[in-house]
Amino acid sequence: MPDSWGPRWGFLFLYFLVVVIHWIFRDWDDTATIGAIVGFAGTLVLVFVPGLPRWVHGDLPGETSSPRVRQWWTALRFTIRRRRGVLDVVFGPWTQAAATLDPDADTPRGWAVLGGAPAKFVIEDCPDELAESLRGPRRMWVVGDAHYGEVLVCAGGGREFTTAAFRFR
Repeated sequence: MPDSWGPRWGFLFLYFLVVVIHWIFRDWDDTATIGAIVGFAGTLVLVFVPGLPRWVHGDLPGETSSPRVRQWWTALRFTIRRRRGVLDVVFGPWTQAAATLDPDADTPRGWAVLGGAPAKFVIEDCPDELAESLRGPRRMWVVGDAHYGEVLVCAGGGREFTTAAFRFR
């Protein structure tokens, strides 16, 4: 399973390296200033926006190591309305977890593996999309660090978010 998604700081380092080399070995004029500004904006997109094409983050066919742009945007709107967890959505981590629901439980509860550590989770208000994803492909996105309380969760390719409480063994 791929690692959790987080900002790709290497692109920012590469940008600053190119700017410094250009500043040392070339004349700095208006064109270079405009290019540096446009390049900085593009670099910020590469660093912080998930769901870019596979060649950007090196996924193999069939792998998904970052959420889709629409999924990321929906999570951001959800957390802004709740006024909690906004920085988790922006800075990550977004982890795709293997999880399953307990078929005998009254409320949606089950088991997940996050970063190799087994955990139990409880979802109070579980959307149908997430419940189906946990019964079928058994994948969900976990947004934020599950070790520190409630986190956002959604289906593997879904756009309906809710909160879940995790307990690690």
